[in-house]
Amino acid sequence: MAKIVSIPYVKKQLEETHLVWLKNSNSYFLLEGPAWFVFDKITGNHAPQAIEKELVGRYEMTAGESRTFISEMKERISSFNEMVPMDHDLDFEQDLDNYRFMPFSEHTYLLKDKCVRFRYSGPALERYIHPLVKHLVIGDGDCKEVLDFELFAYNGEVVFRMNGKVMGIWGAGESHWVKGRIFLEFVNVLHDKTENDWLMTVHASAITNEKKTVLFSAAPGSGKTTMAALLQAKGYHLISDDFVPVDKTMFKAHPFPIAMSVKEGALDVLKSHYPALEETPIVNATPEKKVRYWPIKNDKMGMVFPLKEILFITYDERTDCEFIPLSSADAMKRLVDQVWVPPFADRVETFFEWIDGVSFYELNYSNTPKALKIVEKLFDDE
Repeated sequence: MAKIVSIPYVKKQLEETHLVWLKNSNSYFLLEGPAWFVFDKITGNHAPQAIEKELVGRYEMTAGESRTFISEMKERISSFNEMVPMDHDLDFEQDLDNYRFMPFSEHTYLLKDKCVRFRYSGPALERYIHPLVKHLVIGDGDCKEVLDFELFAYNGEVVFRMNGKVMGIWGAGESHWVKGRIFLEFVNVLHDKTENDWLMTVHASAITNEKKTVLFSAAPGSGKTTMAALLQAKGYHLISDDFVPVDKTMFKAHPFPIAMSVKEGALDVLKSHYPALEETPIVNATPEKKVRYWPIKNDKMGMVFPLKEILFITYDERTDCEFIPLSSADAMKRLVDQVWVPPFADRVETFFEWIDGVSFYELNYSNTPKALKIVEKLFDDE
């Protein structure tokens, strides 16, 4: 077995599971039992014969099974250890800083007390961002300070430029990375911060009762936004939907007032609370997904409270209502694909430390009133 050279990683033990981050690929995975044992030995460059012998003794494998397992783990580690360029590492032509394009549209968005003048080179790129922040549009004459954002196509790629400086270049199919980068810069403008101030961003809804904030994480179509909208109708505050920034010092979730994406199936549940929602136009967010965009008001920027609980939520017609505490290991199996942590070892170590101070739960329901009572109790519990 060839020696694997230089595998920078950060690990955290969660009960019997190890959560591992590999720096070169900026990827997370969880390892248990023999998988962690072999990973630890291979990355420590132990002799393959010694690994095989100990694996046979510890896990009741045959010598053949042991050799096959070690070989498969080595291939997996090698693939995960491959370098993946970040948007700021990509090579690009230097004249892109000065490249001129004919804007398809231009909008000015009010972000707290600052304005972002945003130019889009075409309708497809405008659809990445504008429908989610359309409610923040104001006239240029109302701005004291204006920042220039531009999103344009160049040689089949998508370029984001801020105040004349290229911030990232992505392939045409990487819209989620484009949105994430632009939303992060929006958040920096809103809260007078830089990328270095954030621990992570989370694909979740954030609700606060002005004492603490709870995140609702779910797969698309699982009822996350519907539950958040119902709680807002009951007097709680939805401070962000789908993109939640968390700072690295106090671990507080910060508001980001993009519109809620309300799917067709949620209309019957929500229209009595939001009568105007039924008249809101249906938009093709993607070829497969039709939504109504419902704005979050831009007046909750001071609602910054500690993040103590994360609730993984699923609407399931087969289940009346069940509320289940989760171990950190089980929670991370769901969460690592929903978070973006800046790819630096010190930030990942802080993220791993943050896990210890958070409680995780699972809520599966079809009985909405019962589910709401459970969530309200979660907010009431200190």
